[in-house]
Amino acid sequence: MKPARHALRRAAGMLRPAQPEPMQVRTMKPLALSAALAALLGLAACGGPAATAKNTPHAAPAKAHRVIEVPTNGSLITVPATSKFALVRAKTDLLSRTLTAPGIVAPDISRTVQVYSLANGYATKVPVQLGDQVKKGQVLATVDSPQLADAISDYQTAQAALTYSVKELAREKGLYSHGAAPEKAVQLAQLGETKARVQLRTAVREIHVLGGSVQGAGALSPHVAIRSPIAGTIVKQNIAAGEEVGHGSLFTVADLSRVWVLCSVYENDLDQVHLGDRAKIALNAYPNLRLYGRVSNISRVLNPQTRTAQVRVVLSNHHGLLEPQMFASVTFSSVRTRRRVVLPPSALFQLHDSYWVFLPKGKGRFLRVPVQAGAIAPDGWQIITRGLTAGQQVVRKALKFASLAAQEKR
Repeated sequence: MKPARHALRRAAGMLRPAQPEPMQVRTMKPLALSAALAALLGLAACGGPAATAKNTPHAAPAKAHRVIEVPTNGSLITVPATSKFALVRAKTDLLSRTLTAPGIVAPDISRTVQVYSLANGYATKVPVQLGDQVKKGQVLATVDSPQLADAISDYQTAQAALTYSVKELAREKGLYSHGAAPEKAVQLAQLGETKARVQLRTAVREIHVLGGSVQGAGALSPHVAIRSPIAGTIVKQNIAAGEEVGHGSLFTVADLSRVWVLCSVYENDLDQVHLGDRAKIALNAYPNLRLYGRVSNISRVLNPQTRTAQVRVVLSNHHGLLEPQMFASVTFSSVRTRRRVVLPPSALFQLHDSYWVFLPKGKGRFLRVPVQAGAIAPDGWQIITRGLTAGQQVVRKALKFASLAAQEKR
C-alpha cells in the first residue's frame, strides 16, 4: 500500500499550480494598458497562446510606436523626433523696473480758480454752463444783491453829508472872518467835513468790495456782475438762475492747457516709483493714443481707506484731448535699471493662469518648468522674473511643441 500512496502524492504534486516567478512592475500608459487587455482577451478567445501559435506559426514582429512618456509628476516628456523643435537661449537685458497703476485726469491746481460772490442775493442771469470756454473778465452770472443796495444807500447818505459839511465849513469860515463866529465853530465845522469825507470813502470801498461801482456804466446798481478772473474752462458749476447766492463757490474755472494725471499706488509698490521716472499714459477714451510724462510729485500722505498714495504726472494739453475725470492706465519706468532674464513670447506656454517653458534634457527628453512672467520688454521679449536663468535653452515655439507632443501622445 505504501508504494501506491507515494505514487498518488507525486501525482497530486504535479497537479499543483506552479509558483509564479517575480515580475518587474512597469508603469503603463492608459493606452498601452488598454492594448494589453485587448490582446489578452483576444488570446483567451482563441484558446490561449498555444492556439495563437498554431494559427500564426510565422507571426511578424510588432511595429514600434512613437510614445511620449510622462512620469507621475507630469514634468518630463520624451519625444523621439527632436530635430523638429528649435531651441532659444534665455538672455539678460539691462531694463528699467516697470509698474502699472490706475490714474485719473485732473486740472492743474495752480491753474484753477474758484469764483465767488461777496454780495449775497439771488442769481438773476447765468449765461454760461458747465464745460463752456470763457475769457478773462467774461460775465458768468448776475446777482441782485440787497446787501449791495444797502451799501449804495450808505454811499448816497455819506455823499449828501459831505456836501452839507463842505457848505457848513464855508459858512463858518465866512462868519469867523467878519468876527461873527468864534474860532471853535470853525474847528467843529472842519471836523464835520473830515468825518463826512471818511464816511464817503468807506461807502465807496464797501460798494467796490461787493462788486458794484460808483462810476461808469452800471454805477450805483444793486446788480452785481460775477466775472471770470482767468481764461479757461468751467469745470464746476454750483449756481443756476433764480437760486440764492451765499458765500460759497459759484464756479470753478480751470486752464486745461496743462493737466495732471493722478495715480493711486499701493504702499507696497511705492518703492518702485521715484521722482523723475518716465510715465506712459494710456487713456480709456483713446485706446490707440499714448502720452508720455514724468513723475513730478509723490504724496507723503497715505489714504487710510485704500492704502494708496497719489503719484502725480504733469502733461501738456494744448491739443485739448484730455478732460477732467478721464480714466487712464499709467506705466512707470524707473530711472534705475537692472538686469532681467528675457525670452521670446513664443517660448512660453500658458496653461490656465500659469506659464511654462520646455527645457531639453537630452535624448529627446524635455522638462516642463513653471516660470513667472513679468512685463514685455521694449524689444518685445518677455521678462521672466522667476524660474529661469540666463543661458538656459528652451523650446522656441512652446505652443507648437505642446501640440505635437499631444498628437504623439494620442
